Amino acid sequence: MFDIDQISNAAAEFTGESLEDARRRLGNRSRYDHLIPDAGWSGQALLESTLLSALGATTGGERPFGIREAKITDHGLDLRVERAEDVRALLDLLPLRTKRGPWQGVRELTAQPVRTRLRFGFREWVYNAEGYGRSPAPVVRVAGPHGVDLEVLLAAHRKQTESSGHTVRWDPQDTEPRPKRQEPVARSLVRQLGASSAIGSRLLRRPRLWDCLAGYAGVHLSTHITDYGLDWTLERRVAGPHFDHERLLAVLTDPVVGYGLAALDHLCSTEECTIRAVHPGRWNSRGVLTVRSRQAPITAEPPRPTLPLTMLGERRRISRPRAQQQSGPVETDRSGAVLQLLGDGGRDQLVWVAERIAAAWAAEGLVTAVVAARAHEGFGLRDRSRPDWATASSPASEAGWQRLRVVSPPGQLWLREPARSAGPVASTVAEARRFADRVLLVSRDSDYFLEEAEYTQLADVRLLVREASRYQRHLALPPSSLGAAGAVALTPAESAIAWRQKNWSYETAHLPVTGLLLLPRADEDEALDEFDHAVEEQLARYGTPVLGRFPDHGSIVRGRSHSMHPPTVLDPESAPSAHARMVKAAADLARRLWPELLAGTRTTPPDKGHR
Repeated sequence: MFDIDQISNAAAEFTGESLEDARRRLGNRSRYDHLIPDAGWSGQALLESTLLSALGATTGGERPFGIREAKITDHGLDLRVERAEDVRALLDLLPLRTKRGPWQGVRELTAQPVRTRLRFGFREWVYNAEGYGRSPAPVVRVAGPHGVDLEVLLAAHRKQTESSGHTVRWDPQDTEPRPKRQEPVARSLVRQLGASSAIGSRLLRRPRLWDCLAGYAGVHLSTHITDYGLDWTLERRVAGPHFDHERLLAVLTDPVVGYGLAALDHLCSTEECTIRAVHPGRWNSRGVLTVRSRQAPITAEPPRPTLPLTMLGERRRISRPRAQQQSGPVETDRSGAVLQLLGDGGRDQLVWVAERIAAAWAAEGLVTAVVAARAHEGFGLRDRSRPDWATASSPASEAGWQRLRVVSPPGQLWLREPARSAGPVASTVAEARRFADRVLLVSRDSDYFLEEAEYTQLADVRLLVREASRYQRHLALPPSSLGAAGAVALTPAESAIAWRQKNWSYETAHLPVTGLLLLPRADEDEALDEFDHAVEEQLARYGTPVLGRFPDHGSIVRGRSHSMHPPTVLDPESAPSAHARMVKAAADLARRLWPELLAGTRTTPPDKGHR
């Protein structure tokens, strides 16, 4: 159902890693909703941001930030830089103590040679502030250009430091106690970067985006403290008249391969184009990323060609994309059908069912969209990344349409979570109708009558979702005074009534429902016998036909290191025949709902004529 070459290309285009390495790394993942994963813990993101602050300020390199490759590994991150000057920029971060006592460099940083690389890390009191040893040590290994011995460079830097009368303090083998007093924020790079280290880490893990865009002529990165945290500013120089800002915005807001940001604003003129974006709802993200694109001075060298981006469905071996790619789905006025899912199993369960059905249809070549009203926001935990100098709230922006997977063209799979009120949900559904073939709507946390009644007119089909169970065939009787308990056999009509009494709540009884979608357990035999079919005939007589059965995904696990999205046909198979069952179930559902259409077929690309 998925193309490993396609998703490997999509990731490698941004990281610079080889396709073989990308395939190996992605082959070990259970989900393909984040092809370039975030740093697993705050200490790792902080270390990556620290190194990026030095690499981002370098100039004269051929590649963005001087990085040829950023490879995500089990231990952390491996970088390959292109020049010895880039290595020296990192060495300038290392801490030392001057003859008169004050510190220079990043006091928390360590470095040591490991074979042909330099291993950068932090002192333990940075990532295990309480001293309990709960967080793993952050690691970034840096390799240099061919023929450059990094151990010799580090030794030369040590010799120069000591010859100047300073004391080297970067060796991890040397004990370095935690400072008794906190450094002023103006002098502590780690304190500054801690406010928005997640943004810096995401930039470092995707260094090769910038030379994929039109007319790459260099980038320069800087940070500055604000009254809410720390902002990142990337100055991008472009050779030629095209800023390629639509493709850039598409990558910045893409959560699968891109940065997963939400756009604050987007202003362009003939001389300059500025995009501001934030990282919504995440710790260590109290800042704004500003990408400012300006034209570079005219030179005799021709501008670099634009490279196609697999995540946008662009084909390779072309000199430039056929047109500017929009940051969201392309509207073509499809008048797509809207299918609403109802149920009292909780919002998360309904959203996961909707995503799995939509993924199966997308794999067949359809453009599908899931509209899920935002979950109720309860009391959140205190944001530990809020800096002590912050006096204002961090800028925020609502995320737009989010790509859920990289799908082979012409299929597409999108998600949007509007606010929990009728207006935003209605406008989002109307927008989804225009660009999608099929739309799945999950409107609320549960099926309360007064809330769901507002959305009756939004959907063409409304399905009540229930767990599948064997229809009752006997009614147990209490034991009599003369012997053991007995049982009375039920007719299909009686069994249908018993099922409705058990599965039909007061609220759903007052809502118009097209039919039922049952969720059988993955390990259960789905074969129905004559009695089961007779019961379902009776259910249909009562106005509640069983229109489909879709395999149950099981329990939902939330939290760090767990995906926010369910396994789909666009991910590695989680159980034997899991993909085949989902594809068949989605196709059967479509045939029952729209018998006049062939489910999942399309002969022309969805955005043909809009390139």
